[in-house]
Formats: sequence, C-alpha cells, structure tokens
Amino acid sequence: MVADALLTLKEVTKKYGNRVVLSEISLSIGQGESIILRGSNGSGKSTLLRIVTGLIPLTTGQRALKHSKLVIGYTPDRLSKLRMTSTEYLTHMGKIAKVPRNDLQERIKELHTFFHLEQSKSLKMTHFSKGMLQKVNLMQATIKTPDLLVLDEPFSGLDKESIEHLLASLKRIKEKGTSILAAVHDPLLASQLESRTYWIRQGRLREEHIEASQSPSVTLFELECVLTQEELYRLTSLFPEVTWKIDDNGQIKFVIMQKDYHGFMIELVHRGVEIITLQRKEMAS
Repeated sequence: MVADALLTLKEVTKKYGNRVVLSEISLSIGQGESIILRGSNGSGKSTLLRIVTGLIPLTTGQRALKHSKLVIGYTPDRLSKLRMTSTEYLTHMGKIAKVPRNDLQERIKELHTFFHLEQSKSLKMTHFSKGMLQKVNLMQATIKTPDLLVLDEPFSGLDKESIEHLLASLKRIKEKGTSILAAVHDPLLASQLESRTYWIRQGRLREEHIEASQSPSVTLFELECVLTQEELYRLTSLFPEVTWKIDDNGQIKFVIMQKDYHGFMIELVHRGVEIITLQRKEMAS
C-alpha cells in the first residue's frame, strides 16, 4: 500500500446479484501519481472506477479517503453531443460542483485556453468532433481542481492527433499535482506517462511492471474481425495481454502490442478468421 495515500481500497468485492464483478481488490492511489487499468470488455474496469469515485457502493471491503474534502473528477467513456455550448455546459457543471459564482466564469475561460478550445466556446456541442467532446469531458471533470482525476477510456475512437493533444493535456494536469486513474483499452497512456499499470481480468487485479518507453515510438495494431464466442475465448486465453472491445458497429476490435502481433496473426490464419480491418499505429514517446 502507498504511504499517505489519497484513496485506498481494501479487499473490495462487488456483486450484482450472484454475479461477482470484482473480487478482493486492493489499491492505493498516492498524491501526484498516475495509475493505468488495462483489460478487455466486461473485465470490471468501469465498475472499479465508479467505486473509486463513490458513484456506486461496494458489496464488501473498505474505501477510505485521506480527508472528507477530497475532490475527485470523473470522465465517463463518452460525452453526448449536447444542444448547448461548452460554456453553457461547464457553467451548469460548475454549479453542481459548487464552484463559487465569482470564480466560475474565469475558471471556464481558463479551461478553454488550457485545452485550446477558445475559438469554439460559443459553438453548439452538436458540431463538436469526438476529440473536442473528450476535451470538454475533461474540462467538466476539472472544473473544480481535482485531487484525483478518474478517466474511463479517454482515447476511445480518437485519431492520432487528438490522442496526442489529450496526452499533452493529461501530462500538464499531472504536473500540477493531480493524481490520475485511467482505464484504457490500449497501453498508449502507460507508455507515455510514468505510471503504475494494473491488469484486470475476471474481476481480479494484478500489477504489471511496464517501464516508460525509451524508444522513439510505441507500435501497436488495431484489428477488427469476425469471431465466434469460442474463438474469442481461445484467443484471449492464449494472449492474455491482448485487449478487446465491441465497437459501435458491433464488431470485435483487438489492440495488439508488437510483441504479440506475429503469434496472434498466425493463430487467426490457422483458424480461418475473417479479418475486416488491420491498422498499424505509432505514437511518438
């Protein structure tokens, strides 16, 4: 456990009826550190984040805060294209967060500048790109400067440029002393920030020892294919560090690190799996 932790979970279990979603999870988050949660669809990442934020109760175990006034900012995995401007939305969220009225508009202006959205502050969010919406998602989570920022799939569906902008913003937030807990489908954030990385699988948590990348770039592959449930189970058993999710079109999308790519592709070919798309991605360190 981390000494003088902001937030600590001790032997936390979460059940929905008889189904165990999380089992005996213990985790401590220290001041100014970042922690990455990796895992596939249904592994329990989002449930764990909601327990950390206090949005849902745990079944057994303990959740302890350093102090009662600890500020936790939370970004869900997506923000809808609302029929209002980002300024209007942030004004509403600031009131909910009880930001003093005299400070709120200055804080909103500051956030638009920080996230490079000054030119779009009066534009309806129905016209925003996914990258812009993710920035607004972060803005609402930091409208009241958080001690801990909790992110659910912050890079989902973003292009390379948007990911790089978002990463730069997160690094600056961390430099100001905010702790970060992020659930990610791919390991890009883990390679870009000095982070403790955990793998969550079948409701259990284990730490991965991944050093910050020293190479010029991180390479991974995103692959969409058609699989049966049996084939999916077999592949995830053979390659436990390959993550997957079901995309907006209902297709299975894998994220494969370079070290697993060759063996994974051979297994697909041997099984005669239909590949829909395959994309190589690189991100500068």
